[in-house]
Parts: sequence; structure tokens; C-alpha cells
Amino acid sequence: MPIGGRSIADTIQLQHWLTLVPDTKSAQRLLIKDLTELASRITGEADELLAAVTEEGIAHGILKTIRGVIEARATHLLLITQSA
Repeated sequence: MPIGGRSIADTIQLQHWLTLVPDTKSAQRLLIKDLTELASRITGEADELLAAVTEEGIAHGILKTIRGVIEARATHLLLITQSA
């Protein structure tokens, strides 16, 4: 899904995310707050999900790869929101 006209995750910057909300400071602050909370939580939740799946006896190499992608994208989100 393109965000602000960009569809490659590593190239999406804060100004692209801000196109999703009205051009007001309060809307922008809320979006930045929500993005920061999401990025802060998601890696821990991905770890919990991976552990639960492993506990169920489901083991596949792609799961750790997906977990790595989640961490990379969450880290990118945290970096761009900290610059705000």
C-alpha cells in the first residue's frame, strides 16, 4: 500500500506519513505519537508470536526472516519519528 505516494518501505519518510492526516499540528502530533507507540510495541509482540508459534511446534526459517523485516521497519519508523 503506497503511503504518500511511496510504496518501498525503506524510502517512506515522515513527510509521506503526514499526508495521511489533515495538515494541522495536532493531527500530525497524534500520528507521530501513534507511529512511535506502534513501532515501540511491535517487535516485542512479534517476539511473543514467534515464541507461541514455536511452542506449537511450527518451525520454519521464513518466520525468523519475517521477524527481521518487522524489526527493520519498526526501527525505521522510530528513527523518522524521533526526527520530528
